[in-house]
Amino acid sequence: MSLIQTGLIVISALPMVATALLGYQLLRNGQGAIGKPSITAWLFYFTKFTIAFLLLSLFLASLKEDFFHYFPWLIQNEIPEVQRLLGLVFVFAGNLLLIPAYYSLSIFTRMGLPTKEHALQTKGVYKISRNPMYTSFFFYYAACFLIMPSLLIAFLIALNLLTHHFIILNEEKYLENSFPKDYTSYKENTARYL
Repeated sequence: MSLIQTGLIVISALPMVATALLGYQLLRNGQGAIGKPSITAWLFYFTKFTIAFLLLSLFLASLKEDFFHYFPWLIQNEIPEVQRLLGLVFVFAGNLLLIPAYYSLSIFTRMGLPTKEHALQTKGVYKISRNPMYTSFFFYYAACFLIMPSLLIAFLIALNLLTHHFIILNEEKYLENSFPKDYTSYKENTARYL
């Protein structure tokens, strides 16, 4: 097993471990992790399922180097080490955004719009991006395509990017209504993505 493969195994497991720990924390504090979908419910949940599927597939592809052969419509038959290394770099970059975002939001994290008490988070990683969790997905998607170069993966990524953009636009409307003055100021000084 190469050093790159070992790194991919460890680094690609972190988002799943962090998500599980956050879910445990929310349950332990009596908080729900599910909010109100900001777009059509079936599309919202399909998108969330797809990101989970892609992250799990990335982890499995890290464990078993030829795992990507299970996907249809491959555009290459072998993954060079430099491509794996680049995938590792993208996963690492995604983790640098996702894990601090989880920590910053903590028990206020929801999948969807809040249905209970919530706060506008503008500190930590939220100083550089209004949507660090969604931005982290860009890096994870790049890694997924590098490690599993399939047209099916490319289609799922494109669909998720488009859908997440509409989710963000609706979440921004919600935040503008919930925190009119604070969110407008925050929006003027902080990028939507990076």
